[in-house]
Amino acid sequence: MSKNKTGRYLKYAIGEIVLVMFGILLALQVNEWNKERNRKKAEQVVIEQLITDLSKSQYELENIIARDFREARIRAQVLRAFWKDELPDDIENYVWGGAGSRVYSPVLGTAQSLINSGRLDILSSKELKNNIVAYVEIVGYKLKDINRYEESYFRTGVELLREVMPGPHESKDYFNARSEAYKNSYQYRENLNWRPAVIDKVPFQSDLEQLFENEKFSSAYSKLYLYHRNTGWKYEDILDVTNKLLVALYKASNKYQNLGEQLENSEHYLVFDAADLEILQRVDGLLSTPSKWNKNDDGECDDDSANNSYSLYCALVKASEEVVGSYEDEPNRPAIRMVRFTLNKYQDRRVIGNTVEDWNNHPDTTFEELKKVLKESIDEVKKQL
Repeated sequence: MSKNKTGRYLKYAIGEIVLVMFGILLALQVNEWNKERNRKKAEQVVIEQLITDLSKSQYELENIIARDFREARIRAQVLRAFWKDELPDDIENYVWGGAGSRVYSPVLGTAQSLINSGRLDILSSKELKNNIVAYVEIVGYKLKDINRYEESYFRTGVELLREVMPGPHESKDYFNARSEAYKNSYQYRENLNWRPAVIDKVPFQSDLEQLFENEKFSSAYSKLYLYHRNTGWKYEDILDVTNKLLVALYKASNKYQNLGEQLENSEHYLVFDAADLEILQRVDGLLSTPSKWNKNDDGECDDDSANNSYSLYCALVKASEEVVGSYEDEPNRPAIRMVRFTLNKYQDRRVIGNTVEDWNNHPDTTFEELKKVLKESIDEVKKQL
């Protein structure tokens, strides 16, 4: 009897121990499941924040690149004039003191915070972690190059330009003809204007003919040209790695995974919605026939609406206002950026300053090309939607 009782007690004890251990193991497993679930939630939050950062950088880099190549083309116009016996009639439009420089850095806050805090392990993909670290390093190297260009090309170019061109080349009549507009400027209203609204003379006026006989003037413009061209190339490199990391983040995101697959082999890496398609289709409708196309874009769209004839820019403005209520400048909608991207393939030496306006107004631009640009842009949006 005693032995049987002892055996039963032993079985009960072992059973209770096993049950307790099972409960502990189950609790530990549940805890691990909760930890992993929380990690995955935190991972998605981080991925979405990185996507937000890089999307902002993407748009800003597009603008910076456009600015630098615009400045490079303007400097190139001046440099080509040195090779001519007669100065081009419009050369005075491209001669001015050095435009400002701005070294732009992409939005790196989230990426750098992850690296510096050791929180990169919140990401499950080793490849994605490596890509983020590599991205920050590559951007750093490219920005060092840009800073070097700013020091060696831009600053020395501006110094040379100020030496040989202490004053503007425009005439007294040029400034006085713009006196009313000048009076409406912020600086004039706040009594911060550095010149009178109406002037008696142009101090230290530069002579264009003499400038184009001056070696230092040529050297100044060469340096400014190199600065903007080389900087534009470096920012293109940064945009390229930004777009590639964006695709990797989309693919790692639960919310945008399909988008990542769509954009993997994209040329533009833009993200569209239904409004973008509607905007472009309305632009196509506004520019349905050659008679509805205004080939002399002056940036004033009220006249276009009154005449029912639109430049490409004004058609984009009107269509945007009709579809989403306004034409958004900062940032431009993806539909507008898609048109600009497509135009870059059809520039063919037709653009110096404003891409859309210059291409629209160029004598070689045809209505057939305009419709082709719109069709290609619409087709790209449709592919994603």
